[in-house]
Amino acid sequence: MQFFIHFFSIAVSAIGLYLLVDLIAGFFHWAEDTLGTSESLIWGPAFVKPNVLHHERPNEMNKIHWFRNSLPIYVICAIIIVVSWATGHLGWQAWFISFVGLFAQQAHRWTHAPKKSLPRAVRILQSVGVLQRSKHHWKHHRPPHNTHFCVVTPWLNPIFDRMGFWQFLERLLVPIFGAPRRPDLKGKSWYRDKAAWA
Repeated sequence: MQFFIHFFSIAVSAIGLYLLVDLIAGFFHWAEDTLGTSESLIWGPAFVKPNVLHHERPNEMNKIHWFRNSLPIYVICAIIIVVSWATGHLGWQAWFISFVGLFAQQAHRWTHAPKKSLPRAVRILQSVGVLQRSKHHWKHHRPPHNTHFCVVTPWLNPIFDRMGFWQFLERLLVPIFGAPRRPDLKGKSWYRDKAAWA
């Protein structure tokens, strides 16, 4: 009985961590779409510029080598492992978050690939809802591009979109960091096109 309780505990934790990675990827995707410009220091060339290209030509990302396309995520995952190790917390959870995080961008890429080109295992995972299908993700690519930011699973977008989570972040962070690439926000009293310190 103890084995089943332990197994159940690990399974619930793994599902929670899987969803946490999807939420973090969604937050990052929201920030790439909302904050800064291609000229912003570090953030611009590393994240905004490729993201602008992605919105102009969504399927172009599959022409970029998968390693280069996901390099910033690999660096973040390496930092998670090193910090976990240095602080004595390098357990299965850190490895699991990093492993899922490494594939978050690849899961996104699969939503932009023709279904027949996907590996069979990916098609199965998409069909049972473990990974997001292209039909779900393409809702983000319809103007004004302000919903469906989570890219790994189809589970979180309906929840966070309905509860206005992204609008809450806009209200909280746009007055500080500015959102020059979000014309849909320009009528808001709190909107800024530049960071508060610029």
